[in-house]
Amino acid sequence: MKIRADMVKRALSKRHHEDFFLTEVKTGPTHYGADLHILDAIAIRKSWANPCVTGYEIKVDRSDFSRDEKWMAYLQYCHQFAFVCPTGLIQPEELPEEVGLVYYKPETGSLVTKRKPVYRRVTIPSNVLMYIIMSRLDNERHPFFSSKREWIEAYMQDKDERKKLGYNFGIKVTDEILYLREQLKSLSGKAEDLQLLNEVRGILREYGIWLDSWNKSWKDELRKALSNGWDPRIENQLLILLKQAENLKELLKVASA
Repeated sequence: MKIRADMVKRALSKRHHEDFFLTEVKTGPTHYGADLHILDAIAIRKSWANPCVTGYEIKVDRSDFSRDEKWMAYLQYCHQFAFVCPTGLIQPEELPEEVGLVYYKPETGSLVTKRKPVYRRVTIPSNVLMYIIMSRLDNERHPFFSSKREWIEAYMQDKDERKKLGYNFGIKVTDEILYLREQLKSLSGKAEDLQLLNEVRGILREYGIWLDSWNKSWKDELRKALSNGWDPRIENQLLILLKQAENLKELLKVASA
């Protein structure tokens, strides 16, 4: 199994879950050039009375450890310093006594302290602290509470407001549903009326009455048909016959002349 540096960093982050843990920490701005160093990881104990910054150098390859000549410079940036590597990659006697050694066990993803680093009273350079503040810390986000009681009070207040909001929203939704139902009922009634109108129009057409916008006399025709009580089609046929009779009469006059 190939061990990667990120696997070791993950194990370190779990070990320091109560500390402020960072990876790839620069000792200053990038333009420092050769004087710039990058620690693989640091863990800052959250204690004002007993502050402790622990630096880590991670090695997953023997040749990388053998040719590394810059790690001694890391000691000035932390109170404790340790190497972290797969089990047996580095031996304790290969390191100065004040430098710690932690083994990574890939089969479990856990860490075992082979030798604890010595605490050294050093003053952490301001460049490192400034880098952490400016580059690695996020702005505080809401909620901003000074105590747990304040948080609980705010939570209860928000809870009541959310309950009221939910109640009002429920009433609004109910009213909207009732309104839409009434609209649907009204539209359904109009559809039935339209169907009835079409049926009436069809029946009137059977009796020679055209119920259309272009026929302005349909009301008179309907009243006449209802008052006479007979089929309007008979009247229409009589009118046609009378017209034809008049035409025939004129033709006879012409023929006898």
